[in-house]
Amino acid sequence: MNEIKKGKKDQYIGVLDLGTTSVRFILFNLQGKAVTQSFCKIGQYYPKPGWVEEDPEEILSAIQKAISASIGKSEIDVLKIAAIGITNQRESTMVWNRKSGNPYSKLIVWQDRRTSKRCSELKALGCEDTVRKKTGLTIDPYFSATKLEYILQRDLSLRKKAEEGKAAFGTLDSWIIYKLTGRHLTDVSNASRTMLFNIDKLCWDRKLLEIFNIPHAILPEVLPSFGNAIYGYTLKDSVFTREIPVCSVFGDQQAALFGQRCFKKGDIKSTFGTGSFLMMNIGSKKILSENNLLTTIFYKSAGGEVFYALEGSIYNTGSVFQWLKEEMRIIDSYSEIEKLGSGLNYQENLFIVPALTGLGAPFWDPYARGLIIGLSRSTGRKNIVRAAVESAAYRARDVIIAMEKDCKFKLGSMKIDGGVSGNKLFCQVLADITGLVIERFDLGEITALGAMYGAGIGIGVWDGPDRIKVKKASSKYYPKISSNLREKLYRKWSSAVEKAGKWMIGK
Repeated sequence: MNEIKKGKKDQYIGVLDLGTTSVRFILFNLQGKAVTQSFCKIGQYYPKPGWVEEDPEEILSAIQKAISASIGKSEIDVLKIAAIGITNQRESTMVWNRKSGNPYSKLIVWQDRRTSKRCSELKALGCEDTVRKKTGLTIDPYFSATKLEYILQRDLSLRKKAEEGKAAFGTLDSWIIYKLTGRHLTDVSNASRTMLFNIDKLCWDRKLLEIFNIPHAILPEVLPSFGNAIYGYTLKDSVFTREIPVCSVFGDQQAALFGQRCFKKGDIKSTFGTGSFLMMNIGSKKILSENNLLTTIFYKSAGGEVFYALEGSIYNTGSVFQWLKEEMRIIDSYSEIEKLGSGLNYQENLFIVPALTGLGAPFWDPYARGLIIGLSRSTGRKNIVRAAVESAAYRARDVIIAMEKDCKFKLGSMKIDGGVSGNKLFCQVLADITGLVIERFDLGEITALGAMYGAGIGIGVWDGPDRIKVKKASSKYYPKISSNLREKLYRKWSSAVEKAGKWMIGK
């Protein structure tokens, strides 16, 4: 990392990392090292099959606890926190009272499938091409637009408040910015995931608002991803008790791409957490995928530079292991996964299709559901655990194949991060199934690090992304199986995926 500018060496950057199942507050020194952090879990609620909600007030309380615990633990004077960065779970949608900040709705989480039927109707009406050209996205319940439409349709009085500008919509970043600073804002990376934002013109799109029947008055102002105090200052009556500039906001996957320093066109990373998200920097010109991937905004700098990315979103990865532990009780702890799965060879007849909440890219099938196929009398828990590990690698390969077709070149390596990437067995299986060299960086919280870098640029620690030096991978995994076996396994996997598809249609 380049030399820290004079006068800033004893300062810190605080990052709020708002994940799907937990929130953290991390204090980084200006060398990018996490000095202290605290986290709090947040609950998920499932009112109906396929529905996933969270309580905004519970999230806010968890944030406040994490911030207080982290600062208290470190004994760092709040006066030394030079800037705040925010990174968040994307697409999750809520509405609140613009005056009081009190929620009008639960947070409908990105995993939620309740608007599947509405998405099918929109496709039947011929809206998909318009949506894709303007947003780079496919019509799917994953994104915010149909979630917001659903919230407003259920309550006519709330719709009236939205039209009058008395209600505010936001993804989770927007609501937390509002609670910290009193301003109704979001950044381009989060806006680009709503299915309401024109990624060419960089504005809320009138035609899209008509399609989804969304009043413009409910929407936040959209800003660049980082800049000096660009999101205002924390309020004195906030948990920080003083004014601190909020200098960066990124959707979590864009933050991870930034944290992995994927600043060159063609750089690719994958984050393996609750879900998996493969993202490639495609430079300053938009490329619309011809293979069912998403085109999204990577970031926009305060100077006006805009960079785009191709993305493949996979809904269930770490959540599969959570399911094995908490619902199926096949494992007692995540540390068992490597031990149980390491002694087995690749299973040519046993597959888990991890479609617990549908299949994302490149299938976009909200009606698919999870499947275990190839069970026999000799199948035991070791086999199930191994199949779960392999399923995450197969889903990554589904996306990599589509990405290579769009970019018209073969990938050689991929940077990875996220909680699941800490499993050595998974890293080797990923290399074997994809045929890529897998580079794992021992950098801790990559997503939060991306927000830290953005905030650091905002306050002048670095002059720009190219001034942040690249570190070497801490671990590399090379493919060990033959290409013949790789292709044979993938053919059988593809057959299993086909069998899992469209399962919930008509249910």
